[in-house]
Amino acid sequence: MKKLDALQTVYSYMFPEVKRAVMDTMMPTLMERIRAEPESNSIVSLLKTDGELLTLIETTFRQDYLSRFLQAPEEMDTMHEPILQKYVDRHSVALPGLAGFQNRYPTAGSEEGIRETLSYLLMQGVEQVYVLKGEYEGYHFVGETRGYNHEGETKQLKTIEIDSNTTNVTDIEPGWFFISNPSARDGNIIPNEFIDEVCEGGHKVFYDLAYVDSTRPHEFDLSHENIRAAVISFSKPYGLFYFRAGAAFTKEPIPSLYGNKWFKVVPSLLVADKLMDSVNPGELYQKYGPVQEGIIKRINDEHGLGMRASDALLLGHLKKEDVGGFSQEQLDLIRPFKRGDDYRFCLKPYYEMLEGDER
Repeated sequence: MKKLDALQTVYSYMFPEVKRAVMDTMMPTLMERIRAEPESNSIVSLLKTDGELLTLIETTFRQDYLSRFLQAPEEMDTMHEPILQKYVDRHSVALPGLAGFQNRYPTAGSEEGIRETLSYLLMQGVEQVYVLKGEYEGYHFVGETRGYNHEGETKQLKTIEIDSNTTNVTDIEPGWFFISNPSARDGNIIPNEFIDEVCEGGHKVFYDLAYVDSTRPHEFDLSHENIRAAVISFSKPYGLFYFRAGAAFTKEPIPSLYGNKWFKVVPSLLVADKLMDSVNPGELYQKYGPVQEGIIKRINDEHGLGMRASDALLLGHLKKEDVGGFSQEQLDLIRPFKRGDDYRFCLKPYYEMLEGDER
């Protein structure tokens, strides 16, 4: 049987709209000129003029892009604030309650916010955090690397998996829950009712919103008092994985993130800012949801898996009960994609193949 082209690890796909926003960030004047002129007269005419194209590119890049790094230090220290406020404003419907988080930090994607929050909790005496079975592996990895020596005793942070199918979250000792939603387990949305149940059980919640903007319409309610921190990212929804653009929103200050006002990744924030002006929060799902369905159909036609499209565009999934009648060959095919009891497939290579075909 032909192997699956899906990935086990979720790597983001840079949608064409995002590539355009990146170019518009760096050379907006040039791109506007090219688009304004008829196709037959733009690039071709510039190439015929000795050195004009290269000069125009260099001048545009210097004036439109590099000039933004020459502001006064006090302006640079705060340049992320209107960008994060724009994010809050644009997501007032999808993320109700986000505006109530008093502390806002620019971060290198969502991982930095996860890492620094786990470190902060450890220093506050928290010894363990809960995650759902099959959750984002980064919680485990980062948790295992958090530790310090105190009077000869090593303090480390444990990550405890909870199977919500067999365990009532209100029956376990109240603590910290790290929850991704849409879930990294399968790319599907966890109902607000479950998050509320966790909060009402006395748990504090760290809310990972890394997939938001690439999912079907949903209100991710952040208004409960026990949701103490949330992180967002432009990596998974938009394909800006290596740009490292994201933010942490917290109700308690995270001292180790304070310095990010000086050490933030300014080019990435500028791209994120342009992206928010160019692509509406629900636009990608509306356009590429049918594309995702087409990819899933292609996989099922080739392999007979009955795979389902996840709520997040990047993913497809299978439940444990879906594979009961699979042949041994099919089970071998999907085994590398198992997470907890179920299966998750990253569709990035299929999007890239389709984009290549269109070219």
